[in-house]
Amino acid sequence: MRLRIIILVLAILAVLSASAGGGLYYHSLRQAAFQQAESHANTRLELFNRQLTSSLSEHVKPVKALAGLKELKEALKLNKEINRANSILDNFAQSLNLEVCYLMDNLGNTIASSNRDEPDSFVGQNFAFRPYFIEAIADRPSTYLALGTTSRKRGVYYSHPIYDFPNLIDNSKSFESEDRNINRKIIGVAVMKASVEMIESKLFADSEGILLVSDPNGVIFISNHDELKLMLLWQLNKEEIEKINSTRQFGNIDWSWAGFSQLNNGYVIDQNRQKYLYSQMALDGYPGWKIVHLRSLKEISRELADPFIRVIGQVTLIISIFIGISVFILYRKALQEIFRRKKAENELRLNEARYRHIYHKTPVMLHSIDTEGKIIRVSDFWLEKMEYSRDEVIGKKLTDFYNESSRKYAEDVIFPYFFKTGFCKDVPYNYVKKSGEEIEILLSCYGVRDETGKVVRSLAVSVDVTEKNQAQHDLELAQERLSRYSLDLEQQVEERTEELKRVQDQLRKLSGNIMAAHENERRAVARELHDHLGQVLTALKMDSVWLEKYLEPIDPDAANRASRICSLIDDTIADVRAMAFRLRPGLLDDLGLVDALESLVRDFEKRSDVWFLFRHTPIPEIDDTVATALYRIAQEALTNALKHSKATEISVDLTAELPKDSNDKGCLKLSVEDNGCGFSSVENREYHGLGLTGMRERATLVGGKLEIFSELNIGTKIVCSLNIS
Repeated sequence: MRLRIIILVLAILAVLSASAGGGLYYHSLRQAAFQQAESHANTRLELFNRQLTSSLSEHVKPVKALAGLKELKEALKLNKEINRANSILDNFAQSLNLEVCYLMDNLGNTIASSNRDEPDSFVGQNFAFRPYFIEAIADRPSTYLALGTTSRKRGVYYSHPIYDFPNLIDNSKSFESEDRNINRKIIGVAVMKASVEMIESKLFADSEGILLVSDPNGVIFISNHDELKLMLLWQLNKEEIEKINSTRQFGNIDWSWAGFSQLNNGYVIDQNRQKYLYSQMALDGYPGWKIVHLRSLKEISRELADPFIRVIGQVTLIISIFIGISVFILYRKALQEIFRRKKAENELRLNEARYRHIYHKTPVMLHSIDTEGKIIRVSDFWLEKMEYSRDEVIGKKLTDFYNESSRKYAEDVIFPYFFKTGFCKDVPYNYVKKSGEEIEILLSCYGVRDETGKVVRSLAVSVDVTEKNQAQHDLELAQERLSRYSLDLEQQVEERTEELKRVQDQLRKLSGNIMAAHENERRAVARELHDHLGQVLTALKMDSVWLEKYLEPIDPDAANRASRICSLIDDTIADVRAMAFRLRPGLLDDLGLVDALESLVRDFEKRSDVWFLFRHTPIPEIDDTVATALYRIAQEALTNALKHSKATEISVDLTAELPKDSNDKGCLKLSVEDNGCGFSSVENREYHGLGLTGMRERATLVGGKLEIFSELNIGTKIVCSLNIS
C-alpha cells in the first residue's frame, strides 16, 4: 500500500514536474515572442520612417524649381501670363503624377492652377490661412500634411516662395543675389500637392498589424486600415477637438474616437478590451508627428500557444519525466535559435550596406536611331570615321550609309528583331564612307523603352573590325593553302607530321591572340569611354546648364532648348554606361570571376522573362586568361539559350574540386543548363554553329574541354572543365 502511494506520489510529481516545465517553457517562449515582436516592430518602424520621410520629401526640389520659373513671376507681376503659367503647372502635375499644382499671390489668392477646369478648382480660392502659405511668404519653404478644404482629399503640400529681384538686370545675377539673401522680394507662392493614397498603397498596403501616422493631437492621417483614417487615436475633450478644427488642417469634422487607450505598462487596449503591443517613433522632419504600430497580443499568443498545445496534448503519464527533460532541451534550443536569428539579422543589415558601381567609357562609333530607322544622334568619333558632318547625317536613315547587302540584311532581319527584343550583339555590317571606301564593323545595341515597355530608340556601338577580318581572311587563305598542300603531299605525311603539328599550334596561338586582342580591345574601349567620353559629356552638361541659366531671362525658347540638351546629355551618359558595361564587365577585372558571372546572370534576367539561378562553391585564385575564357563561354551559352532554347529556367553552376595532394590536380567546372527545346546530339554531332565553335576554341586555349549534352524537348547542358593546380 505504501509502495503504491509512493508510486502515485512520484507519478503526480512527474506530472507536476512536466507541467511546471511546460509552464516555464511556455512562459519563456511567450516572453521571447513578445520581445521578438517588439524588436520586429521597432525595426519596421525605422524602415517605414526612412521610406515615408523619403516619399514625403520627394517633391521639395521640384517645387523649388517651379518657383524659380520666369513665367510664374510674370503671371504674378503682370497678371497677363496666366495661360503660360497654367501650362507649366499642368506639365509639372502630369510629369510628377501630382494631384494639383497652383500659384498664389502674396495675399493667398490662387490665380492659376492645374485643376482650374475641375469642379473643385482652386482658382479664386484664398488659402492664406494655411501654414504652408504663411511659412513660404515668410521666406521659409514648407512641407505640410493636411486635408484639402476644397477637394476633401488628403495630401502633402509643398510650398516655396517666388522671388522678384527688381534691381537686377537678368536672372543669372538674381541667382547670386538669392544665395546672398539680398535685394529680393517675395511676390507669391508656388504650391504642389501630392496624394497621400499613393504613399499608403506603396508603403502601408501589406503591413501586418495596425500601422498609422498621427499628428501631434492624435489625428490619424495615414493608416493601413481604412476605417481608422481621420479618426482620433486617443480620446480628446471638446476644447481639444475645437482647437483641431480651428486650424482647418483637416476641415471641420465631427471627430470620432478610434477607441484606443494607453495602459501604464506600455500596452494599448481598444473598446473591446483587446490588448495591443504599442510601438511609436517620431516622424523625421515633422515635429510632433508619430508613426505608430499596434500588434494584437492575442495574435502573438496564438502564434505561440497553438503549436505548444498540440505538443503537450499528446503527452502521457508514462513519459512525463522525459517531457520535463524535453522541455528543458527545447527551451535551450529556443534561446539558441533566437540568438542565431538576431545574428543573421545583423549580418543581413551589413550585407545590405554594400554597394557596387563601376564606370567604363571610351570613344567609339556611337549612334542612336528612332523607330523609323532615322539617325537622331551620333558621336564625333562616328562622324570622323565616316568623314561626314553632323548636318549631313542627322535625320537620314542609318541604312543610307550601308552597302547594298548590309542594307537588305538590316531592313529584313536585324531591325524587326531589334525592335521586338530590344537587343542585338555583334551584327556584321559594311559601312560606306563619304569617300566611297567600305569598312567592316561589328554593331551591338540595346533599346531604350518608354513607360509602356515599347522600344522607342536605340543606343548602338560600332567597332571597326576591318583589319581583324582581313587577318581572319588571311588565316582562312593560309588554312586553304595548307589543306591543298597536304593533299599534294600525302606520301610525305609521316615525314611532315611534326611540322604540321607545329603549324596547328601556331594557328591555335594566333586564334588565342586574336581572342586576347579582342578582349583587350573591349577593355580599352570601355576604359577610353570612361576616361574621355565621360569627361566630354560632363563638360557639355556643365556648359549646357550654364547656357540654360544665362539664356533663361534673354530667350526662353533658347533656354528650353538648352534644357533639352541637358536631358539628352543625361540620357547619353546613362546609355554609354550601360553600353560600356556590356563591352567589358569591370567586375571581371576588379572582383573576379564569381562576381562577374553573378552580374552577368542578373543582367540577362533583367532583359528577359526567364528565371535564372547562379550557384558556386569556393573558387581558388585563377589567372585572367582562364577567367576571361570562362566568362565568355558562359556569356555565349546564355545568349544561345535565350535565342534558341525557348527555356523558362536557366541555371549556371561554377564548382571547384581542389587537389587532395601535391601529385593530384584539381578541377574547375562551369556548367550552363536550360529546360528548353534542346536538339538532337546524334544529328548535330559536329555542332557547326559559330557560337559553339567559339566556346570550344576558348576552352581549348586554356587547356580545358567543352562538352554538350542535349535532348529534344528536355533541354541542353554545356559543361566546360579544366584542370587547376
